[in-house]
Amino acid sequence: MKKVQRQSVVDMASEQIKEFLGGESIQIGDKLPTEYDMCNRLNVSRPTLREVYRKLQSQGFLELKNGYGAYVKNKTEDIIQQTTNWFRAHDAQMHNYLEVRLYLDPLAAKLAAKNRTETDVLLLKKLLQDFEESYRVNDNKNMAEYDAKFHKAIVDITDNDLLVTLVTIVNYYFEQLRTTSFSLQKNAENALEPHRKIIEAIEKGDLQLAEDESIRHICKAIKDLCGEDSSLFI
Repeated sequence: MKKVQRQSVVDMASEQIKEFLGGESIQIGDKLPTEYDMCNRLNVSRPTLREVYRKLQSQGFLELKNGYGAYVKNKTEDIIQQTTNWFRAHDAQMHNYLEVRLYLDPLAAKLAAKNRTETDVLLLKKLLQDFEESYRVNDNKNMAEYDAKFHKAIVDITDNDLLVTLVTIVNYYFEQLRTTSFSLQKNAENALEPHRKIIEAIEKGDLQLAEDESIRHICKAIKDLCGEDSSLFI
């Protein structure tokens, strides 16, 4: 590993360690060299090295064991973690996610209407029923869970691996905001009827209607959660 310069020392040292982890000389589960050795290799202080370790731990690269040192957890950063870190670093807001969903969700609904089976439709109806039951007892956590399962089920029906991956990446971060959004009763109420209409369109096999109902659903969410005119996104 090359010694790092003083400018942006934490970031630069982090990148140097990532390069080291990407090599063949160290594997998952291996322990990193001692702090003394790493400080000398990178030309950084122990407090700085520990800050670097904490950063790499948060990114999923290292596992820190008190009294034992730092161990390799992953040699590369998975795509979902990369995307999550990007969102956090850029302070993305709710409307950013909904703007993306305004294009992904309608496409998923349209393809689901094309590929659905009777079993698929029954699953969507069951998830809607579970959502409604959670709504009646004001269980925000379960509402968020069933909402996520409902939209995931629609994407799974598309049988489009790329779309499934894209939606999974977006929803991975968005799920942390779902429970908060459903803490407002009107947001939960406003999800019930749109979900029902989306299911009906998918069951009919009406591609255009499924797409339209999904667009209306997300547009309503943009207005409820962001207070913005959804036409600005279209």
